[in-house]
Amino acid sequence: MDELEFRKRVYADPRAPGQEVVDAARENPALKAILDEAQQLENTLDDLVNKMPVPEGLKARLLSLPEEEAAVTQQPAANDASFFQYYAIAASLVLALGVTFSMIYNPGPSSADLVFGNEVLAHLYHEMTEINAIGSGIESTVMPMTAINDAMSDSGTRLVRAGFNQDSPVRFAKPCNILPAHQSAHLMMEGSQGAVSVIVINNSPVDVEYKIRDDRFSGVVIPMDEGNMILIGEEGEELDDYKDLFAENVEWVI
Repeated sequence: MDELEFRKRVYADPRAPGQEVVDAARENPALKAILDEAQQLENTLDDLVNKMPVPEGLKARLLSLPEEEAAVTQQPAANDASFFQYYAIAASLVLALGVTFSMIYNPGPSSADLVFGNEVLAHLYHEMTEINAIGSGIESTVMPMTAINDAMSDSGTRLVRAGFNQDSPVRFAKPCNILPAHQSAHLMMEGSQGAVSVIVINNSPVDVEYKIRDDRFSGVVIPMDEGNMILIGEEGEELDDYKDLFAENVEWVI
């Protein structure tokens, strides 16, 4: 079981992760640490909820807020503070229920998918020399197609259109390591805001396309035939054209 699949199963139910997850954790210390951390967080949340006192009559007061609004404003300051603390807690619970409802009927990325996105973003910072060189115009070399496809071969992908590199020159291409037990390749092109990274990885396709970002970069994770493609650029970079370009020209040959 790979790490991404392990995380998906653990985050689905840390209390009852299943025998396969338990066996995998027993054999792999890194996976065991993930399981222990998830279960510890679950216990911490339970303790927090169980120890939080629920004031008598809170439900009735919340349901009658429109009628009590004027009266609440006339209560002493201490009572106001206490009430609004509980109101904030209740509002948070309502928000949580709304998010849960939204995720059921409009499913977004799972917790494991978000972790995967963070791993990809973290990988960028291992290639900052090349990213900055392309962004500043120092690096203007055009990689030959043979070198690009050699770099992509371990991930089971290749570019299929011979003239691709003339229209959209690739400045950097090499295999990279983002997730254990999965092969990936990292290409870079020159965008309007700086270097644009295109990463292909042969892990299981994510369930839904989703966006990732940090303080500097923004991107999108796109499920494909036999894996995933990730496009990332500097904040403000328009990635839709690159998405169409690579979706049409990347072939999975696993």
